Amino acid sequence: MKADQLEAPVAEFARFLRGLTRMLDETTGWYAVFALRDPEGLRACLDGTDVPPWDVVESLLHDLAGRCGEHAVRTAGPRARRLHEEAVAAYDARPGAPAHLGEQLDMMLRERQYAALRARELRAALPAAADGPDAARLADELAWARDDHVRAGARARELQGRLDALAGAAADRRFPDGGTAPGAAASGGAPDRHAAPTSATRLARLRAAGRGGEAHALLCAAAHADPAELPPLVSELEGAGLSDEVPTLLWEVACLPPARLAAAADALTAAGRTAESARLLRQGVARPVGEVAQTALALLGAGRPAEARELFAALVRARTPEEAVEATASAPGELVPLLLGAAAGVSPHRHRDITHALRAGGAGF
Repeated sequence: MKADQLEAPVAEFARFLRGLTRMLDETTGWYAVFALRDPEGLRACLDGTDVPPWDVVESLLHDLAGRCGEHAVRTAGPRARRLHEEAVAAYDARPGAPAHLGEQLDMMLRERQYAALRARELRAALPAAADGPDAARLADELAWARDDHVRAGARARELQGRLDALAGAAADRRFPDGGTAPGAAASGGAPDRHAAPTSATRLARLRAAGRGGEAHALLCAAAHADPAELPPLVSELEGAGLSDEVPTLLWEVACLPPARLAAAADALTAAGRTAESARLLRQGVARPVGEVAQTALALLGAGRPAEARELFAALVRARTPEEAVEATASAPGELVPLLLGAAAGVSPHRHRDITHALRAGGAGF
């Protein structure tokens, strides 16, 4: 694609974004937050040298609704989504896009981890500051830490999706006749049992050549393969001296739909890799609590109650008692006992908090 064809959608979205912000007050709302916290990044998006994450656009549309009414968003929202998708596709078609996206994804993962740690620190500090002069400040900082965590997670998933799209497009270009990549089954589909060593070897070569974006795209593709292929791939990575890649691979798997996540955890446990299974489940609790519940139910349905309990124990550690209780709403008969048992295994203090939250929510405990 020619350079002017690549730039046109990005420039058009930037014009739309500038028009949107002209209708907002840069001293209030999310627009003020973005201008204060990342002025250079916001300017790059308005100038058309970068495309903002979708959550930023959504927040600006929320500001627009506050100033002009919901009808304005009903008009601008669909156009914003279309222009954003076109701009992202054009931006990602630029040379070097995979490496740039991989770097952004690594940064988002670090930001998400930091936000989670900060939120835990603030939650631990709040009880001691109750009714004191610092209580309001700590509560406000906790709210921002939670927002940072949610936004970093959403942006990481968006970046992962963009990398997946690039990897899929590259595969389509390489096999335009509908054939399969090396290691893929020819009978309708990341799998041949001999695919793992090939992936490990390719990953090592990409890392050695400094092609980090392509390496990450390869890990994304591996994460979407048959869950049964995950344990042998982990073994091959370790055997090739690539143990540091395993946490990234598991994080990618943790972003899969609940049923696939549960199947991957099941496969790791069945292969004797209980530590990796537990780590995968711990990473999975960053997703919406409804999806955590679906994962737990899938594990219970697969005859893996220990893994379901490990998942809920991670939920208890990482989320507020109210959020943990919210995860039981879809199937309280199965999930409330699981939650209470997991909380008891974490600590008496956590069990007490969860019990209180269940009672506050109307459960008979």
